[in-house]
Amino acid sequence: MTQFPQLPAPADLVAAGPTGAKRMLTKAAEPLPAADLAPFFEQACRELVRAGETELAFWAFGQARKVEKNHPALLDLDRVQDVFLELVPAGGVGPAALRDYAKLLAAELSGEEAHARFRAVICAGFDAGLVPYARIFPDLRTLARGAKIKKRDEEAFLAERLLRAGLVPIASHQIWAAAREPLAVVAGRDDDLMKLLIAAEPDRAGHEEESGEEVAEKIRQMWFECLAESGAGAHLPAAWFGTTGRGCAASVLLRLVDQAGDRLFPGAEVVVGEETDPAVPPPDYRHIIPQSEFNSDSPRWWASDFDIGRLAADVASGPEGRERFAALLDAFVRDLGYFGNVDYAATVKALWDLPETREVLSETVGAWAADAGRCDLPFLHNALHQLVRITGPGGLLELEPDVLESVEPADPVDALLAALRGGIPAELGVPGDGVPHKSPKAGRTIIQHHGHLTITERSWHAYASVSGDDSLMVRLPQLPEGLLPWYDGTTGLLSRIKEGRWQTFRVEGRTDETVALTLDPETATARPQAPGAAEVTFPGAAGPSEVRLSRGEITVTAPDGTRTTRLSYSPVMSGKGGLVPPPGWWSRRAPMDPDGSAALRRLDREGAARLLEATLSGPGAATGALAAVLPEVTDPALRDGVLEAAGMAVECLLLGIELRGRIGRPQPAGLPALVSPADPDLPFAPTMARARWLVRQRLLARALESATTDEPTTEQPYLVRTISLPPGGYVGAGMGTLAGYALPAVLPWTSEEQRQEILDVLRLWANAPIGEGVAACRMLSFTPAGGDEQSNAERQMVDREMEAQAPGQLWRTPDGALLISGYQRHDRTATAMEYAPGGTFHPVELPGWRTIKASVPCWGTADRVVRLLRLLAERGPAPIDAAATVRDLAVRTGLELADAVAVCKFPADVLGDAVPTSGAAISYPMRDALRERLLPDDPAVIWTTGLAVDAAADWWRTHGEAPAAS
Repeated sequence: MTQFPQLPAPADLVAAGPTGAKRMLTKAAEPLPAADLAPFFEQACRELVRAGETELAFWAFGQARKVEKNHPALLDLDRVQDVFLELVPAGGVGPAALRDYAKLLAAELSGEEAHARFRAVICAGFDAGLVPYARIFPDLRTLARGAKIKKRDEEAFLAERLLRAGLVPIASHQIWAAAREPLAVVAGRDDDLMKLLIAAEPDRAGHEEESGEEVAEKIRQMWFECLAESGAGAHLPAAWFGTTGRGCAASVLLRLVDQAGDRLFPGAEVVVGEETDPAVPPPDYRHIIPQSEFNSDSPRWWASDFDIGRLAADVASGPEGRERFAALLDAFVRDLGYFGNVDYAATVKALWDLPETREVLSETVGAWAADAGRCDLPFLHNALHQLVRITGPGGLLELEPDVLESVEPADPVDALLAALRGGIPAELGVPGDGVPHKSPKAGRTIIQHHGHLTITERSWHAYASVSGDDSLMVRLPQLPEGLLPWYDGTTGLLSRIKEGRWQTFRVEGRTDETVALTLDPETATARPQAPGAAEVTFPGAAGPSEVRLSRGEITVTAPDGTRTTRLSYSPVMSGKGGLVPPPGWWSRRAPMDPDGSAALRRLDREGAARLLEATLSGPGAATGALAAVLPEVTDPALRDGVLEAAGMAVECLLLGIELRGRIGRPQPAGLPALVSPADPDLPFAPTMARARWLVRQRLLARALESATTDEPTTEQPYLVRTISLPPGGYVGAGMGTLAGYALPAVLPWTSEEQRQEILDVLRLWANAPIGEGVAACRMLSFTPAGGDEQSNAERQMVDREMEAQAPGQLWRTPDGALLISGYQRHDRTATAMEYAPGGTFHPVELPGWRTIKASVPCWGTADRVVRLLRLLAERGPAPIDAAATVRDLAVRTGLELADAVAVCKFPADVLGDAVPTSGAAISYPMRDALRERLLPDDPAVIWTTGLAVDAAADWWRTHGEAPAAS
């Protein structure tokens, strides 16, 4: 080794300070020839390393390499390699020099040689226990690429060397970011390396001193992630989780715990059939049937691959199998008829044919029948709904006609009275029941533990609020799914049920952007403690009601035994609805309106009947009746609760009417006039949809008639008032399409089944006359005036207003009265019906509106419908020549034959081969409008001259559309 007498003594360099030392060394090197400069600075580096001056040593080594850059002819790669192998382990080479050397090797040597030399240098540092520099992974990956070595192999080599050298605990944040995945890979396939990784807890004190607390914590969490990715949880001792592994990111800790298994939770209680524990979500018995994402949650029992024999075997396996089937059956019946293209009758028959499933089906129907006879409002409603579904077309009555012969539905007025007097949930407040999240994926959890109730609003960041004996708010960022937050009086906890066992974790705040948890042995198997049954005394009640949880439902039973409430309950809820507290918290709920509750306790049957009949008439009437019958009820939530109960009673009324019609029982005396048949000679099948339609149609008729009799006549239309109508059911035809709907009834080729269905609907229409059944009506279409001059934003604002305000507007017109029934935003169209007692109409323009489209006369006056029914009964179908009628319509209107066929909707087998039945170009609205004119105003004409082709042709010449371009 060359000696340099002029090299200053290390003590003098240290005394001179960094700047002075560099000046002294530079001056000492000035007399030397270029060939000695690099060895000179390398010797200085050695002396400075021995003196502990690392930074000056790095500078001196860098000066040596700078000489070689300035004098390329002096570069001796073999000598430089030896220098690196000497000084890297000594600690005299800095990161910059190493990175420059990697580039130099790549530029001067082959890929294999460059990679081998640089790896040797790095390994020399590893062997000496030196902390690797931050960019070691990308630099070696670059050289490995040139040597045709795969990236993952090079990273695995580095990770293994780091572990074996014991350098992982002191590795920098950048090295951890690059090494985390390869460390997990190598440890996962080698037990010795796994032990080294588990022992490689980062040097937190050193990292904090060097980079701060935040970076030190990030390195620690990366170690946890590395352990989880390698599967280290299976090797970690139980004590590790409460000591070294404390404060771990939640999702990472759950992975480690899953890897460790049940050994971390010795003595944990096994959750089996705990149907009354409010902290346990109700069992989902639908796992035996794959469920696609349908709008309905009904199981797909009709699918071709469904094995009903396997289902029967599960039922026969024991009580749990029967319970599973009972839950599935309840859901199936609830959604019976949801899909129009499903043969539900075949499924019902298959269930009835097997003894195992028939027994459960019979028991279930028997339970519904029993509930239908009791005045327990929510149970009455559910029972009637299920019985109506199961007795529909192709249902149980066709298999067992007498199955419901003894059923007598309870009086919904009595059920409403019992519910309101017994107590309803809206009387009691719910702590923390704020505005639900708008996100469809958001949810809430509610957990009681003794005197603490924890309600968590779940979203990307969850917030847990604790009320009761303590009050606090806890933020739980990025809370993993499946965890139930709760509070034990001292600390926040998160629990889950894994493979039937409770696992509980202590909340340690947050790490980075997620919640940090610790698995503490003292609380690892803790679970919330709350009763599944309790008592609550409603304000003004004579005694306490029982609140009981079972199988995911809370039932409230009044002191007289009436079940007044049935609520779905789960500790995990959707964010869209209101919160339902567990049974043990009901006694802590504050009264919302004590005076209103006291008034409910005093309600009599007359008041309940008045409230039900008003609710039948629509929301406006219901609100008015509530104010009159129960003026003491002032709290909005309680008012909504009372109206909700009244709405349920109305549905019980309509469902009871339909069920009685199905099973052949007479309707009870004293039905509200709105749902009673007007004429016993015009009976119709009383389905719920038809009953709703009848109610709405009769209210509409009342409103129109009252406007013409009670309001002054006018030359210009004026708004009388806005009325509130209940929703109507669909019965197959509307005011403007009844003639087209009725037309097949008079045709000889119509099947008797279809004819009777049409006649049933016609009898329904005859039970809702307007103007004593002889007045004229027409349908009109309007659009808001001034839309052409408005911007898109202005039109949208108008549309929102019209959508909310236009429906129900009752106008007095010169000819009679007009009611706007609805507004469609997408085409900016309001639909209205005008009634003229005198039978004549003139053009009408409403203030603020512009008439669009041609008016559509309503064929179906009650008088005309009755005449058609009597003619059909007396004469039978009319002798219509299908082909001649189609040809006549085509000639008179100028339509193509295919279009005329589409208008008439005659089947191909009655037209003959010469008449084309496909290729129609006429629009569907025009088909319906033109078909409406084919039924003559005087039904008797059909049997003498046939359909009203002349009238249809006259209308077409005035309102028809231009032929489609060929």
